[in-house]
Amino acid sequence: MEQSTLQRLNDLGDALQALYVPIQITRYTSPLNRAEEKQRLFVAHAAGNEYNPQYTYEPTPTGWDQPLHSFLATLRPEANDWEAAIHNDVLRTLVSMQAAETHDPALITRETIRGYGEPSPELVCAAREALVISSAQPDERTIPAQEVADHMRNALAKAGLTDWGVVITSAMQARMSVRAVEKQVKIHNDQFFTDAEVKRLLVHEIGTHVFRAVNGELEPLRLLRFGFDNYLLTEEGLATYHETRFGVQNNEDQRRYALRVLAAHLSLLNSFYEVFCAVVEHTTTEEALEIVTRAKRGFTDTRVHGAHVKDKVYFEGYQKVSAHLRCHAEDYPLLMCGKVSLEMIPSLEQLRKDGLLVEAKYLPEMLM
Repeated sequence: MEQSTLQRLNDLGDALQALYVPIQITRYTSPLNRAEEKQRLFVAHAAGNEYNPQYTYEPTPTGWDQPLHSFLATLRPEANDWEAAIHNDVLRTLVSMQAAETHDPALITRETIRGYGEPSPELVCAAREALVISSAQPDERTIPAQEVADHMRNALAKAGLTDWGVVITSAMQARMSVRAVEKQVKIHNDQFFTDAEVKRLLVHEIGTHVFRAVNGELEPLRLLRFGFDNYLLTEEGLATYHETRFGVQNNEDQRRYALRVLAAHLSLLNSFYEVFCAVVEHTTTEEALEIVTRAKRGFTDTRVHGAHVKDKVYFEGYQKVSAHLRCHAEDYPLLMCGKVSLEMIPSLEQLRKDGLLVEAKYLPEMLM
């Protein structure tokens, strides 16, 4: 790669990072009335009555798409594969944000299947088989978000990542997530955690998501801090691989990932309540609510068939990453050099051959 090309790609990446900061898709797909709808659902379910939550969401800001369209006009996707990857990622972001803006079930279903793939019969079968794993009574979640945030801050400080922060917020669907473009670990404000969960999330969120983003930023080609080319399957697969590798995952965690596959699959042709009844047979009502709400992410009327299928990537990704590393353990350092996918390994090997790839500095064992 010529130096001029490398410089252009890095300049484009820096510009893209700034553009992506205000594009907070999860903010507009996290129900504002979750607590009220949870109460209605639980009361109805206890009485043997059907109820499908009717969710409301924060509206997207006016004109959110204009900066992205202007940026697209400056790109030359025909120039090289990396610039084409930037172009395709911006297009996907525009559609994903449109789905979050319109809350159109058909658009959400179509675009998430296009991005992550429909749960295959083989994957669904494997997920059902995983549910036979015995599950101990889960520990009570007693550790509040603020205390968990302190653990995360201490881990970031230990790694020397002083430019990263931890934010407690209600504007999110997940209990915890990483937003790399803002260099933030986010924790849902009303959630509680067990001690085992804190240990697992340190490895999952910081040891994988944060460290891969930071390693990518340290590469000569800083685009590796972004997730291109179906990276999420590898991203979450590697995170769950790390959970097992470092002994912080239990049977309940494995069952949860399997149930996310089942919920995504069932939601395609069923209402929220029908999926909830199927999932709650295998877990608590609280856990079932979280899993199915994620599977109907962005829907207003959850009676409508369709699914946000993203959550299948945890279970499926673990299978694929584990299988690959069993045969190609030497590829592990490549997978930690940025937010990259298994499919990108040949491109990463070429970068290394060209002297444009450095060894990953941050690895999850630093947290042990």
